[in-house]
Amino acid sequence: MRTTNRLMPIAVALFLAATSIAPAQADSAITVAFAGSMGVVMDRGLAPAFTAKTGIIVHPMGQAAMALAHLITAKSINPDVFISVSAAPIKVVEAASLSSGATPIAGTSMVLAYGPKSPFAASFAAAHGADWTKILEHPGLRFGRTDPKTDPQGQYVLYTLQLAGKFYHIPGFAHHIAGGTNNPAQIFTEPSLLSRLQDGEIDASLGYESAVRSQHLPFIVLPPEINLGSPAMAASWYKQASLTTTTGGTTKITHPSPLVFYATALKNAPNPAAARAFVAFLNSKAGQKIFAQYGYAPGQGPGV
Repeated sequence: MRTTNRLMPIAVALFLAATSIAPAQADSAITVAFAGSMGVVMDRGLAPAFTAKTGIIVHPMGQAAMALAHLITAKSINPDVFISVSAAPIKVVEAASLSSGATPIAGTSMVLAYGPKSPFAASFAAAHGADWTKILEHPGLRFGRTDPKTDPQGQYVLYTLQLAGKFYHIPGFAHHIAGGTNNPAQIFTEPSLLSRLQDGEIDASLGYESAVRSQHLPFIVLPPEINLGSPAMAASWYKQASLTTTTGGTTKITHPSPLVFYATALKNAPNPAAARAFVAFLNSKAGQKIFAQYGYAPGQGPGV
């Protein structure tokens, strides 16, 4: 049941005042489009906590971030808030004049997650140093990832494999594991990938530590030279990884930026004041506490 304005607690009224949303708007709703890897923290943590504080109902919409960006710019969906992992999807929305900037709200890094039911689970659990790369090269191992055309996480899997090949001096490692940029045998939707890992349908995947922790899956921590979580290594090391894509006859080379989640209240938000309040909540002490509880690091670096 929503909190009515007439019975609104003083603390909620103060929160709304601090985030520039009038009490008369509290008994309302917003739609938040977010990177699908954030499903657990959004559904179980952020959305219910924001509603409890404000009475504003949050309708979550989790999908691959780049796919969401294109849906937003095509006006196929009209959310109030967009949350992306990495800057690229935010820049797509900005280029369409639908965002005036995005603020960093959380951070994460890449880890090697493996299925607890996998026949390779014991080997991964005992792995040290570069051992995980040898296990991934086993011909019977089932590796899963998301679509790099629509999901930044899918791109970051390929970046991580490239950096691992450079760091451990393994020629052709990325191609050997991924089998090419677009490999239908390995590609699954973002919301289903970790569930397949949990159920034993695949053996291993590279993914965001925040999402892997939220699903309580076992994982291997990767060195900062590989995990794409250190802003200090962006220019000196991470830029060595790249992806080449061709769209409409135009070839584009992209490089990874550190793994940071950004949030923006969209310019065409149906409920703009509530959208701004939600973004403010994400960066508040209460919001940051929830992120930490679900395995996220603080957001680092400048806004987009």
